[in-house]
Amino acid sequence: MKTSESFIPIYFKLAEDIKQQVFSGKLKPGDMLPTEAQLCSQYGISRMTARQGLKLLVDEGMVESFRGKGSFVAQPKFNQLMLELPDSHFHLQENASVQLLGVDIIPADSTVASVLKLKTNSKVIRIKKLYLTENEPVALDTRYIIYHRRQPVVENEINYAAFPKEVARHTGVALIRNQVTFSAVPLDKNLAQQLGTTEGKPALQIEQLVFGGQEQPLGWSIIICNGEKYRMNAITKTYI
Repeated sequence: MKTSESFIPIYFKLAEDIKQQVFSGKLKPGDMLPTEAQLCSQYGISRMTARQGLKLLVDEGMVESFRGKGSFVAQPKFNQLMLELPDSHFHLQENASVQLLGVDIIPADSTVASVLKLKTNSKVIRIKKLYLTENEPVALDTRYIIYHRRQPVVENEINYAAFPKEVARHTGVALIRNQVTFSAVPLDKNLAQQLGTTEGKPALQIEQLVFGGQEQPLGWSIIICNGEKYRMNAITKTYI
């Protein structure tokens, strides 16, 4: 039986392996990576696969390639901030919890279909979660993922999975990028009730749009955060 792991391209696995070597400190900024020929020999892959894996790392800014010299681990960019979104770490905070409100398969309305580049009424998975601190709601997360009949939806994993990982697990497709948009929005009556506050209050809206190959959207997440109760932090750090 094939699993999601078996659908992940080899070049993506190569890029992830090199990332882990950087994160662990085995490879440090400025270190030269193995050549394409060496990667082919080491991993038993084709030169094209090695080139694609390196390109992923270059596109992410982790590796720099120079013609005639090779590929090197890039220096960390301290002018770029690292944000931890609530879906990836919230449950680890003190007095925090995540409540799964529902998981269902629905026909995509015109808005969801337009964002995910689907036909209207195509099947999508809708997941709704509520983030709480000291049993008080602070954020509402609504997710839409393109439905794949052969991929199971495991509810006990949904509560704690970061959105991109959840999309990759269900679709079995290697993710190319995650586009995140922040905006300020007023709470309508329904959202205000769910977040235990007043209609019209300002809220932080965090949208994630996850893409696979050929810029195909695979999932869309909208997190509405109560502006009076939720705070976000951003940091810069080295790879290790």
